[in-house]
Amino acid sequence: MTSDQTTFTIPDGGQLVDNTLWTACVVVVRGAGTGNKFLLHKDEMVIGRADDVDVRLARAGVSRRHALIRRVNEHQFTLADLDSTNGTFVNAQPIEEVTLKDQDLIGIGDSRLKFIAADSPEQPYYEELYCQAQMDKALQIYNKHYFLSRLDEELRRHQRGSMALSLILLDVDHFKRLNDSHGHLAGDAALVHLAQVIKQHLRETDVLCRYGGEEFGVIMPQTTLASAAEMAEKIRVAVAASPVTHAEISIPMTISLGISGDGNLIESFTREVLINQADKALYQAKRQGRDRVMLFDPAMIKPDP
Repeated sequence: MTSDQTTFTIPDGGQLVDNTLWTACVVVVRGAGTGNKFLLHKDEMVIGRADDVDVRLARAGVSRRHALIRRVNEHQFTLADLDSTNGTFVNAQPIEEVTLKDQDLIGIGDSRLKFIAADSPEQPYYEELYCQAQMDKALQIYNKHYFLSRLDEELRRHQRGSMALSLILLDVDHFKRLNDSHGHLAGDAALVHLAQVIKQHLRETDVLCRYGGEEFGVIMPQTTLASAAEMAEKIRVAVAASPVTHAEISIPMTISLGISGDGNLIESFTREVLINQADKALYQAKRQGRDRVMLFDPAMIKPDP
């Protein structure tokens, strides 16, 4: 990023985002899931209520496969009705197929979605709206839904700019034992404490999310595996040196961390591959005694018999 290049700062999240790297999207502005953002990162994306569509609107008046957004190029998209029962509307007008313009309002059933172009001045506003809708309120970090969506976005930026990208998955060692010994309130306090410790060591561009239960993910854009490993080790040491205090009792806690990134891929670079490889590295960290950092190695994948 050059020194004279404009960046957008997302409030509260503290994320710095290069304004040349936004992705066109549709945002739910009315109806269930208000604030949800769907990146238009595929050549075709189906909107409907079926389980297997790209933009799912499980609402009355929405057909199973209601409408289709097709990418013409990076800056141009069309919207077509798929012979839906109740029709598709753009700016309150029924359509068969139209070219979308920035901030067009799409009506499907009783849901309203707004098309936001990649270069739209409204991108920062809707990114913040989306961020706030995807917060884990207990830990004050992003949830799994945001984690998966943001990872998709960073993968597209990586593919366009050939920048490094790393992912850390981590969880608490013997968390069930902590819960059983000290109670679930202590377990909750431990997770809040852990999130706070991790945030103290991350950069503005890193993204911390709750992946599930006591498991966390850290997306690290423009970060090599070596730098990610260095950061992971600092976090591991800090957590081990900072026991959680609950009900006037000091409870020691350690974590295990697994890392993957574009520097050690042996398959196509997809969200699923990146997560799977970091998860295998985390599993090896557990197997080798916990309280350690492991980088993914292709040898961790068992060959087919």
